Amino acid sequence: MFSMPSRSTPRIAAATLCVLASLVFAGGCDARTPSAGAARSDAAPLATRWLVVCSSTDDANDTRLLLGLAADGRRVTRFEIVTPDFLWNIPGQPETPRFPAGQSDASPDLAGALRFEAIIDATGELRLLDFGAPEPDAVQLEGLRGSLALHESWQNGRALGSLFHAATGNLVEVAPVQCRRSEETRPPARP
Repeated sequence: MFSMPSRSTPRIAAATLCVLASLVFAGGCDARTPSAGAARSDAAPLATRWLVVCSSTDDANDTRLLLGLAADGRRVTRFEIVTPDFLWNIPGQPETPRFPAGQSDASPDLAGALRFEAIIDATGELRLLDFGAPEPDAVQLEGLRGSLALHESWQNGRALGSLFHAATGNLVEVAPVQCRRSEETRPPARP
């Protein structure tokens, strides 16, 4: 009787992941590119080249993410996320009709507190940005992690995408977003 060797589910999953990874890298992703959160070899501060503003597809005035990218288009220099189910403590924030003084659903700049991994396409454009706190309590929103996926190439400075974020306590949100990209030059922050 002829029998085929059995294949375990973990082995099949591992083989599938290897095939998918090879397809991603064959499609133009540069595995030699350092991650967006990697330490820089030079000490000079980065000026933001691109400012990406992602808002709800239903309402362009409902901002969900502000993302600053360095001149290389890969490293994150600014990251402010809007979390409708969580209020951030922001000292000095004035009271508004929606929030008490010192609180907002928009985070402070988290670029220095989070770790980032980017996938860049063959033309050097950002396609996927994963983000996450290196330790669960590294930022006020415990366990913050997520992704920004751009589902199309930039056309006239615009692209459709999805913003996902999750945190400890079953906080999960996926939002369809429309992102606008503009070139921005700002002087480096002084220490």
